[in-house]
Amino acid sequence: MSVRLSSIPLRMQVVAVAGVASVLPLAATLYAVRGGSLQPNGSSPADLQLRLALLLIASGAFSFLFVLSAVRRWIRPVSAIANSLTQVVERKIDVVASLPAGLPETVPLQHAYERLLTHLRAEEALHRSATATLEARTSTVDRLLEFSQTIQGAGKMDQVYDGLAHFLRTELSLAGLVVLSHESDTTPSTSVRAAWPEDVLKSGCSLADMDGSSCPCLRQNQPRCFRPQGSPVRCSVDASIRLDSAHPAYCIPFNIGGKKNILVHLLLAPGEAWTDDRKQLAHTYVNTAHCTLVSLHLLAEAEKQSMTDALTGLYNRRSMESLMQREVALTERHGHALTIVMIDMDKFKTINDEYGHAAGDHMLKSFADCVRMTLRKTDLAFRYGGDEFVIALPQTPITQAQAVVQKLRQAFASVDFSSAIARLEHQPTLSIGVVERSKAMNVLTLDHLLAAADQALYDAKASNRDCIKLYQPPQAA
Repeated sequence: MSVRLSSIPLRMQVVAVAGVASVLPLAATLYAVRGGSLQPNGSSPADLQLRLALLLIASGAFSFLFVLSAVRRWIRPVSAIANSLTQVVERKIDVVASLPAGLPETVPLQHAYERLLTHLRAEEALHRSATATLEARTSTVDRLLEFSQTIQGAGKMDQVYDGLAHFLRTELSLAGLVVLSHESDTTPSTSVRAAWPEDVLKSGCSLADMDGSSCPCLRQNQPRCFRPQGSPVRCSVDASIRLDSAHPAYCIPFNIGGKKNILVHLLLAPGEAWTDDRKQLAHTYVNTAHCTLVSLHLLAEAEKQSMTDALTGLYNRRSMESLMQREVALTERHGHALTIVMIDMDKFKTINDEYGHAAGDHMLKSFADCVRMTLRKTDLAFRYGGDEFVIALPQTPITQAQAVVQKLRQAFASVDFSSAIARLEHQPTLSIGVVERSKAMNVLTLDHLLAAADQALYDAKASNRDCIKLYQPPQAA
């Protein structure tokens, strides 16, 4: 029965070779010493020693070759695993060492190596996932910093709204958004501050008449998520937008200055969902914009208070020079008409003394309300003195200005003062002087305009008050 060398364990092969290599020289020496057949007839001791030396060399060489062959069969798989481990150190963990078959001693080493690779691959996958998450969060933080820097440099609220809409739609992958401003004291009460895409609002639909009390987010001042296919109407804004209820909606309200309510209405594509991460990111952007909007509002209010009269809400005399000089310069540049009106309440001091300062204040406030109802947004109204007012009507010739002033007189004459001023015998009246900027009359500068309007007002008072007088230049002697 033949036995294959490869079927014998490697450690037994090495032990056998070592045993043979040590026994053969010893046996040959004993045989020669005892006078065995190693010494043929007629051989000298020198020949015997030579033959013995050759035998020792041959047996040693055989033993060396046998041991070398066995060691090489052991070293080959070890070298393969060593090379693979080197590649693992170089992060090439997709390589698996292929060991020669038939070596039971290397099987545990192979299994250990494969377990090591499995563990390293799992760790590598976790590392890649963590790296991707960190990169995404770093990118998000960078974009938030960019957004913060962008809106901090904004000087107007509309710029903040536009920046907020841009970053929200790109960072949240939105299908559409609408940013609304609702203020019950203004007309219209609701206006669109930003919208994307441009045709997100239905043609012919207006949000101007939206009732703020019908919006749960504005009413409760709480964010709310509206599920897809909600019925019958998920949000009061849905009726005015083109995107249907298959788009998941999320609304974030906030308040500016106590009166102005802002609603950010966000919509995702169908099939998407408002996860906690998405909601948190949306709130982060909205809160950042909110802080900037509040700062701009406070700045505008402070500027307004410094430029307006506390009692009437009209511009004060301190702001008159700068604003009027601007209108004079624009008129000079573009060649437009500019009419200045100076108004005085008739017998205001008498009413103030007889009925008290509260009655006088009420008259001043009522007149200011008439001014706001009558004038355009581009017109300027100033409280010039106690009961004197100045109005600037840009791009208005004197003929049109007379109609505007007459409308103002009628509005003031229709005010009912009986509820605030008891036993008022006569309805308060106005004396008005009007002048148009004119090169022919040598009325071009602001000082000339104010002086001419004051002269026309003086003529109105001299004509028994309650009338309108146009400026007439003095006649040459």
